[in-house]
Amino acid sequence: MKEQYNLSLNGSGNSSGGTYKNVKICGEGTILDDIDCDAFKTYGASEVQGNVKAHMVTVFGETKIRGDLHSENVKVNGNLEVSGPVEVKRTKVRGMFDIGENFTGEEIDITGGISVKGNLEAENFTLNGGLTITDMLNAGNINIILRYEHSNVKEIGGEKITVQKKSSFFPFSKHGGYLHANLIEGDEIYLEYTKADVVRGNNVTIGPECEIGVVEYHESYKNADQSIVKEYKQI
Repeated sequence: MKEQYNLSLNGSGNSSGGTYKNVKICGEGTILDDIDCDAFKTYGASEVQGNVKAHMVTVFGETKIRGDLHSENVKVNGNLEVSGPVEVKRTKVRGMFDIGENFTGEEIDITGGISVKGNLEAENFTLNGGLTITDMLNAGNINIILRYEHSNVKEIGGEKITVQKKSSFFPFSKHGGYLHANLIEGDEIYLEYTKADVVRGNNVTIGPECEIGVVEYHESYKNADQSIVKEYKQI
């Protein structure tokens, strides 16, 4: 079996792609082609001008991947931008994750922001911050805490869906922090600070500061804080 070598870039520099055991970038480094490795770590500002396949990806700072990303684990403290589709089992982000196509995963935990130009599918999705998803967010358990203004998603589907807004740390900040969606559909749904055309579920609870066109429910419906619901009906 061919021995795998490590790749290390320090300061400012670039390297061709290839297959390595560990890849480490400290400073401003560029990988000029696809990279396949066990661990990919970057500290500072880095760029991969191709696809990344790695068991573990760790980002401290800012990294741009111009192709696809496939990994078992991704941890970000800073900003990660991926132009192509992303397939990651476990994702933990403290910062911003920007994805140019679909995102598929199992456990996704975001503190900060996420932008997906396509669909996001996961088993568990947790967000403390804001999101922009051009198509559908689909996960078994969805727990969203809104921190930013104007979060947008076309559709949300899941078993248990919770959308809440926590008060800001800053006393003079604007009210803000709404989630906008065309359709929200699930088994157990609780919504705050949400503007949606249609909400459909088994048990639906509408909390404060919501504007809903139609609520369709199977078993129970509650408008806990007298939010605006234009129509509701049992189906």
